[in-house]
Amino acid sequence: MSPAQYQKIRAWFEARPAALRALRALDRGLPWVTAASYGVLLAVLGMRWAATDQDMQQLARAVLVPAAAFLGCGWLRRVLDCPRPYQQPGFEALVPKKTRGRSFPSRHAVSGAVIAMAWLPVCPLWAAVLAAVDAAICAERVVAGVHTAGDVLAGAALGFAVGCLCL
Repeated sequence: MSPAQYQKIRAWFEARPAALRALRALDRGLPWVTAASYGVLLAVLGMRWAATDQDMQQLARAVLVPAAAFLGCGWLRRVLDCPRPYQQPGFEALVPKKTRGRSFPSRHAVSGAVIAMAWLPVCPLWAAVLAAVDAAICAERVVAGVHTAGDVLAGAALGFAVGCLCL
C-alpha cells in the first residue's frame, strides 16, 4: 500500500480516537490470546501424558513444530530483511514501532497459524477460534501499518503449511 493510500486509513482512525485506542489494544492483546492458548495446550497435553502414560509424541510435536516454525521464520526474516511499511517516506504507522526491516514474513502470523494447527487434534473448535484470532491479528498488523498484506499472508500460509505437514 502506498503512503497516500495508508494516509486515508490513518485519517479515519485519527478522526475516531476510540477506534485508534481499540486498534492499539488489539495490537497488544490479540497476541496474548494466542500465547496463553499455547500455554494451556502444553499444560493439557502434559497432564494427559502424565495421567495416562500415553506416548509423548503429541506433546513433543506441540513443542517442536511451533518452535521450528518460529525459528525458521526468524531466520527467513533476517535473510530477506524486507523493509517495513513505515520505513517509506511519508508513511507513519498507527502503532508506533522502531524495528527496521525483518518484515517478511510476519512472525505474529506464523505463530498464530501454527498454534491454531497445534490445537486441531485436541479441540478443533478452539483451533478454529484461534485461526480467526490469527486472521484478526493479520488484519490488525496491516491496518496498524507495521506489515504489508504480503507479510501477513505469507506468514499465515507458512504457519498453516508447517502445521498441516508436521502436526
